[in-house]
Amino acid sequence: MTNLGTITSRGTVRLERVYPVDTGTLWSYLTTKDGLSRWIADGEIGPERVSLVFHDNPDYPITGAVLVWEPPQVAEFEWNGGSTQPQDSVVRIELTPEENGTRLVLTHSRITDPTDAPDFAAGWHFHLDTLDSLVLGTQPPTDRPTWDHLHAHYVKAIPAHRA
Repeated sequence: MTNLGTITSRGTVRLERVYPVDTGTLWSYLTTKDGLSRWIADGEIGPERVSLVFHDNPDYPITGAVLVWEPPQVAEFEWNGGSTQPQDSVVRIELTPEENGTRLVLTHSRITDPTDAPDFAAGWHFHLDTLDSLVLGTQPPTDRPTWDHLHAHYVKAIPAHRA
């Protein structure tokens, strides 16, 4: 497993990647209808609202206000959704140009129930792996077996989950 994220505190997940594309291209993948639909969900992010319906989980729509909108470097938005367990958390995406591409830092904070952090970490990790495949032109990961493997790692990585 590469590009592992961290759970930095109770209810905060952080993942970091470097993509071999310019900041504007990566911003487009992360915020536009066309870009998002190619790797994670139908919908769009910003500049005032976020609205997403996941390809792999259409029963978990996400909506919320955009809190920070600084194209093409920062988008921060509320993460409100889910039909059975609504989350009022916050996702922040930061893009920084680097010599060989763009660094992405994704932070998902204020997760209401810290025991959900491994779910979010595995989900974001899986979806960012799919974005990696899109950018690199390689085969994307398979759905459930990959997520299950990632989730098991993140559960073990959190002291609160060790019995």
